[in-house]
Amino acid sequence: MKMRESWNLLFILLPVIAGAIAVLLSFQLMRRYRMPFLQSYFYYLVFLYIFGVYSLAGSGLLQFILTRMEAQVKVVHAALFYTLLMGLPFLLLSKYMIIRSTGEFMNRKLYRGFTAGYFILAVLIFTLYGVLIVRLTRFDLGQYQQLISLQRWAFIATMALVYLGWAIWGFSGLKNMSDPHQKRFMRVFMLWYLLYMCFNVLTLLFSSFLPVIPYLFLFIFLSWHLLPILFLTLYLEKHHAISPSAQRDFEARLSAFATEYEISKRELEVIRLICKGWSNQEISDNLHISLQTVKDHVHHIFLKTGIKNRVQLTNLIRVS
Repeated sequence: MKMRESWNLLFILLPVIAGAIAVLLSFQLMRRYRMPFLQSYFYYLVFLYIFGVYSLAGSGLLQFILTRMEAQVKVVHAALFYTLLMGLPFLLLSKYMIIRSTGEFMNRKLYRGFTAGYFILAVLIFTLYGVLIVRLTRFDLGQYQQLISLQRWAFIATMALVYLGWAIWGFSGLKNMSDPHQKRFMRVFMLWYLLYMCFNVLTLLFSSFLPVIPYLFLFIFLSWHLLPILFLTLYLEKHHAISPSAQRDFEARLSAFATEYEISKRELEVIRLICKGWSNQEISDNLHISLQTVKDHVHHIFLKTGIKNRVQLTNLIRVS
C-alpha cells in the first residue's frame, strides 16, 4: 500500500515539475526577445499552470490526504469541487491569453466586443458553478456522481470549443501573413495545441476505465507545453534577433568565453552561429567556407573547451 501511495505522489509531482520548467523556459524567451506575443504566451502558461497545480494536482493530493484520514466520501467530493472552483478563473484567463498571443503574433487585433463578451461569459460560468457548489450540502451521494460526470463533460466541451474556435480563427488568418517562416511556425504551433486538446479529451473520456489514466491526463495537461516551447525556441533563434540588452549580455559572455579558452576570430564566428541553432551546412554557406572547414573548427573548439556537443557549448557560454 505504501509503495502504491509513493507511486501516486510521484505521478502527481512529475507533471508539476515539467510544467514549472515550461513556465521558466517561456519566461526566458520573453526576457530574451521582448515580443508582445511571448508575454501573452507566458501568462497563458502561468495561468494554466496555476490551475493545473492548484485544482488538478492539488485536488489529487487533497483526495489522498482526506482518504487517509478516512473522511466521508461526500466530504472528499465537496473538497474536490471547491478546489476546482477556486482554480476556474485561472483556467478561463489562460484560454483568453492563448487567443491574445496568437492575435499578437499574426498582427490581428481582438475586438473589444469579443474581449468584453468573453469575460462576461467567464464571470457567468464561474458564478453558476459557484452557486452549484454552495448547494452541494443538499446533495446525496448519487447526485455527487452525476455532478462529477456533468463536470467532466462540461470540461471536455469547453476545451474542445475553445481550442477548435481558436484554431479556426488562427488558420483563417494565415492567408494574410506574407512571411513563409511565420506561416509555417503558426501552422505547426496550432497543430501542436490541437493535438494537446485531443489527448486531453481522450484521457478525460476514458478516465474511469483505468486508475492510471487521470495521472496521464495531468501529465499531458502540464507537460505538453515543453514541445511547442522547443519549437518556438528554434524558430526565434533562426528568424528573430534577441533584444538589445540580451544581445549585449550575450556578447559580453561570448567575449569572456573567447578570452578564457583562446578562441580565434573565425572560431568565434562559428560559435556565434552555433548558439543560434545553425547546422554545419548553414554555417558553411553563411561564412563561405567548406563544410569540412566548419567541422574542423567545431572539433578544435571542442578540444579547447573539453566539451562533447553543442548543448554543452551553449551552456558553457551562459555561465562564462
